[in-house]
This record gives sequence, C-alpha cells and structure tokens, in this order.
Amino acid sequence: MSRLRWFFAAFALVSLVLAVRFAVHFPWAGTVNAIAGADWLLLAAASLANIASLLAKGWAWHLVLLPSAPHRWRTAQAATLVAAAVNSVSVSLSGEVARVQLVATRDGVPLRAGIWSLVWSRVIEAVSLMLFLAAVLAVIPTAPWMRPIEIGAWVVLGILALAWPLGAGPRLLGLLPARLQPPVQGGSATLTPRRLAAPLALSVANWSAQWLSFYWAFAATHVSTSAVVSLSALVMANLGGIVRITPGNVGVLQASLALGMLAFGIPGDQALAAGLALQAVQVIPVVAIGVALVGAQGLRSLGTKRAETVGAA
Repeated sequence: MSRLRWFFAAFALVSLVLAVRFAVHFPWAGTVNAIAGADWLLLAAASLANIASLLAKGWAWHLVLLPSAPHRWRTAQAATLVAAAVNSVSVSLSGEVARVQLVATRDGVPLRAGIWSLVWSRVIEAVSLMLFLAAVLAVIPTAPWMRPIEIGAWVVLGILALAWPLGAGPRLLGLLPARLQPPVQGGSATLTPRRLAAPLALSVANWSAQWLSFYWAFAATHVSTSAVVSLSALVMANLGGIVRITPGNVGVLQASLALGMLAFGIPGDQALAAGLALQAVQVIPVVAIGVALVGAQGLRSLGTKRAETVGAA
C-alpha cells in the first residue's frame, strides 16, 4: 500500500473514532425534542422563501445568459430548480452541469455559452453577497466582532466600483490562457454596467430570501435565533457548501451551522435540530419539484453526466 493510501486509511480511521465518540456523547434527546415540537407553519414559510430564492437566482442567470444565447425565461427557471434538486441527491458540480444540459436540450443553448454564463453568475452572486452583507450589517444591531466584516464588505465594493471604469477587468482577463480568453471576453462584453444592474438586484433578492428561509427554519425549531444568528449561519453554510462532498451537503451543512451558532452560545443539540430542519426545507420541496419537471430517472441521469458535458464544452 502506498503512503498516500496509508494516509487516507489513517485519516478515515481517526474520523470514524471521532464520529463514534461524537454520537455517543452528543445530547440527542434535545435534538429529537426540538424537531418533534417544530412549528410546521414556519417550516412551510421557510420552504416558500427557499423556493423564492431559487426563482430569483434563476432569473438573474437568465438575464446573464440571454445576450449570448437566446432562450426562454421558463427554461432557465426549470433548469435552476432541477439543478437544486440534483445537488440535493448528488455531489460536486452536478447541479451546475444539469442546468447547462437542460437549457441546451430544451432551447439549444451552446454548452460553452451555458458554462461561462454560470461563471459570470457566480461572480455576480459573490458581489451581491458583499452588497447584501454591507447593507444588512449597517442596519441591524450586531456584535463588535462583526463590524470588521461590514467594513471589509464596503471596502471590497469600493474597490470594485473603482476598478470597473478603470478597465481592470479586461486586464485581468488578459492574464488567462489564450484558449480561455475568447469566450470569457465575449461574455464580459455583453455584461455592461447597465445589463448587470438587474442580475445584481435579483441576486441580492436571492440572498435576502435565503436569509428569511434560515431565520424561519431556525425559529420553527424554537432555537434562540435572531437576525444576526441567521445571517452568520447563512454565511457559514454557503462557505461550507462551496465544494459539495456529500449529497445535499448533508453533514457539512450541519457542521457549518454549528460553527456559526457557536459564537452566539447556542447549544449543540439546538444547532443540530435547526440544521436538520433547514436541510428538510431545502431538500424535500425542491426534489419534489425536480421530479415533477424531469422525473426521477431524469434527475439521476442529469446527476451522472458531469465529465461528458464539461468535456464536450
């Protein structure tokens, strides 16, 4: 056995021991009681807010893709919802690939245009997150340790506002390999400040709806939540979900939420109950919608074609 295999075997063994120790000593009774006594009306509201966030996300992507590849608004929405369903039952970039495949199949969108539109959508979502955090933290009362986050968000936004008119974007794109420059620059040429305004506003709406979904899911399990707690959990959950290593990010989501809530003194059993409720809100309705749109077999097939689609592009 190679050294690398020995390392992974040792890592797996240590992880298993820690997991067993955690399972034995964790206060499961509190988690079970919190879930059993959950407020179903608040969970329903959290589900609707989560779906609204996906619709805003799909609309923003539609506007980014439209100049380079004409397609229907409802196709972009269906692709976004199906992608979320695929992410709930698969790993890595499966959901993004499903989005590209669906718009390519239904409306003839070129794969390269679809892939690069997702790249630009991610950039817009990152900028809109900075804008959302800066605005929210300036309004709601926060702990002193969160002030640097607000200041940092405003600094980043200021740098971006100055860099755009000075042409920093094209210079950075010029540093990319030549084989990547034409599609990237072609896509960026259509994303003028005027065209970016609507996708950026929709992305902020996406983050706002996600925030509501987190807040209501936590409140449904009677966790001592607040606007700041749910905001911190939202940021931690999205950071933890950058690379999906489990279907639906199960486990990683709960761990990220626990870390986010730890700074506010929320007990582990309550944090786990809130994480499980949020997972149910994010997965069950979305998978049901995905099955209604493409069928169970369609979800499975879309989730297994990552390499084929990227290779074709």
